[in-house]
Amino acid sequence: MLKNSNIQSEILDTKNILGKYKEDIVVIQQSLKQLEHVITKLQSEGLVEIEKLANELSMLQKLSTSIEFKAKCLICNNGETIETSTPE
Repeated sequence: MLKNSNIQSEILDTKNILGKYKEDIVVIQQSLKQLEHVITKLQSEGLVEIEKLANELSMLQKLSTSIEFKAKCLICNNGETIETSTPE
């Protein structure tokens, strides 16, 4: 009778432990789903940031080209005078 009681007690303890593990697993799964959503959001934001940087780089390249063009329009005459062409 005592052995049977001990076995039932161990079974109940095991069920309780497994129940707690199950609860922990559910919490972990929920956390992983939230993390997945956060990662997806960060990835999409990252792509947006990359696109913004690409646009800014394009604008900087245009500005650089404009500056280079204006610099070529400067005519230095033996270092005495500098003439500029009129902007179009």
